[in-house]
Amino acid sequence: MIYLRTGIGIELRGEDMLISSFQSQLTGGVFTHFTRIAGYRLREKEELRREIHLFLKSNSLGRDNVVLGLPRRDVILRSLDFPSEVSDNLKQVVRYQVQSFEPTGEDRFYYDYIPVDGGDGSKKVSVLLVMVRKALLDEHLAFLRDLGIRPSMVACSSIGLSNIFLRDRKDAKDKTFLLADLAPSSIELLAVHRGSFAYSKEIPKENDQNWRDLILHEIDEAASKMRLGPEDALEKLILAGESSAAAQEEIKDALPDCELLKNSVHLSVPPHNERHLQTAGAAVGLAYTGMARRPPLRMNLLPAELRIRQKRWAYAPTVVLGLAILILLFSLGFHRMAQNRILIRQLDQEIEALKAPVAKVQSSQSRAKALEERIQSMEGLFSQRDMNLEILRELSTILPDDTFLSMYSYRDGDIQISGLSGSSSDLIPKLENSPLLKDVSARGPIFKDSRSGKDRFTFEAKLEK
Repeated sequence: MIYLRTGIGIELRGEDMLISSFQSQLTGGVFTHFTRIAGYRLREKEELRREIHLFLKSNSLGRDNVVLGLPRRDVILRSLDFPSEVSDNLKQVVRYQVQSFEPTGEDRFYYDYIPVDGGDGSKKVSVLLVMVRKALLDEHLAFLRDLGIRPSMVACSSIGLSNIFLRDRKDAKDKTFLLADLAPSSIELLAVHRGSFAYSKEIPKENDQNWRDLILHEIDEAASKMRLGPEDALEKLILAGESSAAAQEEIKDALPDCELLKNSVHLSVPPHNERHLQTAGAAVGLAYTGMARRPPLRMNLLPAELRIRQKRWAYAPTVVLGLAILILLFSLGFHRMAQNRILIRQLDQEIEALKAPVAKVQSSQSRAKALEERIQSMEGLFSQRDMNLEILRELSTILPDDTFLSMYSYRDGDIQISGLSGSSSDLIPKLENSPLLKDVSARGPIFKDSRSGKDRFTFEAKLEK
């Protein structure tokens, strides 16, 4: 199968590293590969490097669009509101705000921000500021460099989960959704409000605490902190993570609109990856963020000097491939058009060659039809001639001298005669032997006439046509 673009998402999830790939094709996106490396920090780097290299190489995955997802506890979120007048110089204003959060020169932050929709008619500019300590991110990047990986983008894992949920979702601009990423010992609750990332909080789960009480409590707290308007409402709760199935069983009675992530996203998932989608939701979202041209939420905590910039010549293979595909498509269309024209020309030639034989056949058919009409006309004339004289002549020939007819009738081929005969029993065979008569039979009884002493008879017959 041919894929047009590929993204790799690496999520640092507790003590484990989750790696997912998301690839696009003409019909849509596919969650193609997944692996989970348990206890990655305790592993030998060389062994870990070989394992990652084998995973990427065996699945023909490149390293160009790698997105690193940081856990929620590693990032700092701040909601900032500015007057609408600063919108033209928002980037500079946000930078000043970040500097105010840095207590010393050594304790610096990498940061990025996401615009937040404040609603129609809002007179302020709202952003969600995302920051990570420089020392911490540098440590993660150095660790990945030792493994042969250089991310092109760094974001918090929540952004990846939000992006895969918002992908191809047209109803998100007017609604508020809650997403819960449930690990065995913690939960991260995040909110997507009007298509923007609006809230995120990670909460540990005590051993004796059930998911139902924890989730309901955090939903109430999130609703109060997001300052939703009177027309806003929480649309649905989406569960992801290893413990999502167990949590759904506990909370489905209290929240009927709660559903699993795998039932809420629109992407192709091969059968061998279906069981991983709940756990790998954030990693898949990170991979999608890396390969998408316009993801719903774009964030990159890498500073400008560390970002990978592809040179123009790097696009040459893509341009060549695109031109080759266009040429092939044009050739295919031209080939079909040329074939159709050749076929039309051949059909015209065959039609021209068949015109003379067809004309002869049509002439023969016309003559045959004229002869058939003449035959039918002559048969009609013959069928209409008066047969009475011939029948009477035939009767006078075959009837004996002692036989006299008192009645003769002929109508539409049916003949009826009555009379007297010295031997009426001999008449039927004689009449049957006539070429003009057939189906001769007596009609009624034959009896002796008291005056003449002869047999009185009545016979029926049909004209032999």
